[in-house]
Amino acid sequence: MEADTLPPDHLPPGQVALLRGINVGGHRRVGMPALQTLFEGLGFGAVQTYIQSGNVVFRAYHTDASEIEAALKKHFGFPVQVALRSGEQWRRAVAANPYPVQAQQDGSKVHLALLSAEPDAEGLASLLAVPRGPDDWTLLGRELYLSLPNGAGRTRLDHGTLERRLGVTVTVRNWKTVLALQDQLGS
Repeated sequence: MEADTLPPDHLPPGQVALLRGINVGGHRRVGMPALQTLFEGLGFGAVQTYIQSGNVVFRAYHTDASEIEAALKKHFGFPVQVALRSGEQWRRAVAANPYPVQAQQDGSKVHLALLSAEPDAEGLASLLAVPRGPDDWTLLGRELYLSLPNGAGRTRLDHGTLERRLGVTVTVRNWKTVLALQDQLGS
């Protein structure tokens, strides 16, 4: 029996991989069909991509971001960092959203930032020092939630600032994308 036809309780667990910094401004191009083929070549099942920004949902018993990163570099010729979360971690992150009203009003103005590690006290203090205006953020472990009422293009809490201040690698997706990936994970 193929993995996709097994009963749900026998399927490998769902995983979410977010590729950082691809297909931005015409640089570091990664086609989604090629990305899907690469993930399937790594032995992952039920591989699905979502939009052109490097979002992959798949099933696997064992997953390691460094294995995916090595395959991406070998295949595409440049390094790509991968933020990896299990389906269960993803569902918990969605359920923990401290900005549900804002997300329901406009999912493009609430974002989930996946951090490579929990920031230390110095990084957190540095982020607290950034003037926010109407923007707000909440840190829960390795997930940073952003409410940006004026949009991501008009905030001081931009991607570069988050990485510099927190001292960790950050990969950000808007709430519409977060929910679409959760839908792809299924139950």
